Amino acid sequence: MNDRFSAEPLAVERLEEYSRAEQEEILGPGEDPYGVAYTGLTYLPKQTHFGIRAADGRLIAHTGLLPVPLTVGGTDLEAIGVGGVCVAAHRRGEGLARAVVGTALEHGRALGFRYALLFCRPPLAVFYRGLGFREVAEEVTVEQPEGRLAVMPLCTMWRPLAAGAGWPEGPVRLRSLPM
Repeated sequence: MNDRFSAEPLAVERLEEYSRAEQEEILGPGEDPYGVAYTGLTYLPKQTHFGIRAADGRLIAHTGLLPVPLTVGGTDLEAIGVGGVCVAAHRRGEGLARAVVGTALEHGRALGFRYALLFCRPPLAVFYRGLGFREVAEEVTVEQPEGRLAVMPLCTMWRPLAAGAGWPEGPVRLRSLPM
């Protein structure tokens, strides 16, 4: 049975784990499934994972979260980093990414985070704008191994998770590896 025509909506669940095998279940095998290897950056794995399974139990969508410390214009804050967003190619356009990202953001809000932060390839910025994310106009630097700082070449976007949470002005420094 094709889930696209299933009468029951697919539920987002918190995943106990999310390994390379689960990622390949969604995206298939490959060395650069997110298309960001060109950045040359080292990324942190996410700590909390949400997914959607098809009726047959196969994982078809994912989003991960990781708390990240940052400094924006001299103000230290912590955001919930969003990453690893993916949907199986044959299931795109069904709102699955919106569902897993939305659940992940609600989880971040429930944990008390005022901001969500993500990095994406420029063509995906339109999608994230539709989820309430806004582009960071300032330069963003991220830590890399051996304490090296690197300018983030991907689009950096933020979203308020608390009422009245405005983004401070100024350059952004992620005080960790990117997520």
